[in-house]
Parts: sequence; C-alpha cells; structure tokens
Amino acid sequence: MMYRRVMMLIAYLIIIAIAPVYGCKAHTASFNPALSRDFFPLVRDTVWTYQVKSKSQRTTYVVTDKAVGEKYVPSLNVTGQVVEEYYNLDRGGARPIVYVNKDGYITRLSGLDYSKQDIAAPAWGRSEEGAFMPIELIPELGWSSKIYPFGHMAGAFDIDQKHHTYFETTDVIVPAGHFSGCVRIETRALYEGGSYSKIGRRMNLTYEDWYAPHVGLVKTLAFEGDGKGPEMERVELLRFILPGNSATGKASPAHPEVAQQKQAG
Repeated sequence: MMYRRVMMLIAYLIIIAIAPVYGCKAHTASFNPALSRDFFPLVRDTVWTYQVKSKSQRTTYVVTDKAVGEKYVPSLNVTGQVVEEYYNLDRGGARPIVYVNKDGYITRLSGLDYSKQDIAAPAWGRSEEGAFMPIELIPELGWSSKIYPFGHMAGAFDIDQKHHTYFETTDVIVPAGHFSGCVRIETRALYEGGSYSKIGRRMNLTYEDWYAPHVGLVKTLAFEGDGKGPEMERVELLRFILPGNSATGKASPAHPEVAQQKQAG
C-alpha cells in the first residue's frame, strides 16, 4: 500500500509539472471586439452618479449624469445625444452636455446652459472637445485631440491631448461594484496658448479613464506631469441605474453582463 501511495504522489507531481506544457493555463480576461460600441452607452433615462475627490479644489463633491436622449440643438446647429449633468456644489445646478458623432469619433460640447427649456451657448462660445473618444473603442488605439475650453475665442488657451488605449485584464473596483472587461484610455494633456504661452506657465497633466462595457466611465485618475506626479483628482462611480431599475447598479434584462458585476462592500 505504501508503494502505491508513493507512485500515485509521483504521478500527481508529474501531471502538475507538465500541465503548462500542454496548455493548462490560468484563465485571463480578453477583449471582446463585439463590445467595441458599448463602452459609451447613452440609453435614455440612464443615471450615473460619481464621487469626485479634487485635491486642486480641496473638496469632495458628487456629480450626477442623466441621459436625456437625442435632440436637435438649434443654438449649436447640431443633433446629438444630450446628457444633463448636476453638481452638488454652490452654484452648481444642472448643465447640459451634447455628444455628437463625427468622423468616427465622439465630439463633446459643454460649457452650455439652459434658457428656459432650450440649450444655449454662452456669449464667449461653447467648450469644445473634438475626438473626445472613438465611437468604436478597442485596445491599442492612438489618436490626438484638442479641447477649446472657451471656444475659439482669440487669446484663449487650449489643451493639446495625446491618447492611447489599453485593455484591463483585471477588475476595476469602485464603490458601485467590480467591473470586468474595461478599456483604459491614457491621456497626456498639454495646456498651451493664452496665459500658458508665458515662460514657466506650461502645465502637463496625465489622465487615466476606465470604461466598462454597457456602463461607460467607471473611474478617472488625474496626475500632475507625466503620470508619475501627485494625484490631482479621483473620480469613481457610486451608482449606475438603467431605465426601469431603482436599485443601485442593477441591470436591465437587455444587458445581462451588467447584472453579473459583483457589488462592492
């Protein structure tokens, strides 16, 4: 009996040793190209709530976004997806954001306000971010874009950006839950022109944004400099509610992948 036990142990150790050779590997997440259009869903009446910890402003506040649906905006002469954004800060209130598809990318128009029930741009012009992100988000993409925070007003600064995408093989954990299959966008931002054209006024920031399929943005980190500097801002998803659901993070039957996200806490 002892001999048999020794031989069984030796056989077991041999199997463990040769398993990697025959392809017995640990499971790792991989990108699903069929989801490339599902990282920025703006389904009407979907609500996202984020906590923002801002070291630059020395405060923590909450931002709530609600998808309103596609609309034609006469003041901008564009048709796009409208999102209403609410800040729980003094003088925060609700502000509209318009997302427009153009040349394979999403353009983000912000700095807007309401005039009665209509969306209006301020006198100095809208804040414009062309090529905010690709309509089809996949890993290993690279592109450039610019933000014009004060429109194209003469003498105003702009933000030159370089982006690159990566696939996250591990879960992204935020207060709203654990999200798998995320794509991370790393952005190097250079503030230029205007007051930043003076010697010593250049500013560089690095942003890391994580997007989950069927959910959208779940986390953002902003760092001073090239990403090795101090953390300036942290944005994390607190709640995500699809139309027809009242529970935090609960998914509709149309998107079972979201229902499978494990709740944190």
